[in-house]
Amino acid sequence: VGLNAVIAQHRGAGSTVCADVAEVGGSLADRVSVPPRAGQDVLALVAAQAAAPGGIRPSELSRFLARQPGGEDVVAGAFDGFDGAALGYDDVESLAKVLSEHREILIADTGNNRLAGSWQWATSNANVLVVPVPLRRDAAAAAHRMLLDLAATAGSHILARTIVVITDGPGDAPMVEIEAVDAFLDVGVHSVRRMPFEPLFASGERIATSQLCSTTTESLTVVASTVIDLIAHAGL
Repeated sequence: VGLNAVIAQHRGAGSTVCADVAEVGGSLADRVSVPPRAGQDVLALVAAQAAAPGGIRPSELSRFLARQPGGEDVVAGAFDGFDGAALGYDDVESLAKVLSEHREILIADTGNNRLAGSWQWATSNANVLVVPVPLRRDAAAAAHRMLLDLAATAGSHILARTIVVITDGPGDAPMVEIEAVDAFLDVGVHSVRRMPFEPLFASGERIATSQLCSTTTESLTVVASTVIDLIAHAGL
């Protein structure tokens, strides 16, 4: 949510969209400032795309997007799936196809299930991977294993376009940070960034970016800048 808002702030309204592509829907719709209405979800958009062989026009696309105060767009997740099935690889590929025709940047908010088709699409196709890691030893170890497994199956080049974001929260252990950062850099990730404790993130409430702490906004801007730089180099 924060990354989507910061990118739109600098690149302009209608430049970026964040879609919840967790296999059975995540919490994205519950965290954004303006919640998506019924029909503003990935299922509805993919179905509309399938029914429009000539493609969806910009005026039609807006019906499926929840525009936020900063000009960024959001698409809610698929809570029911197609005929009760989880959102799959082909579903997300179809979603990305229509969104890429009308938006510069797609932020795909995945779940944590590495067996999910939606997760596999995101890790296979993303120009940049952003991996948030709570400042806890168990979470850092799990993320480290995940990246090693991903590199083993997809190739080590994927780590060169990966940003790890260390997030600070209640109960986290600062003494873990140096060890965790060193471990991520040693496996070859592009960079490790730090996100300070943000009460609005920790509360689980809707995120109004105008209410974020200045340190949070600064950190999000650094992450966004790194993401844009990696996207730009991916096209070279």
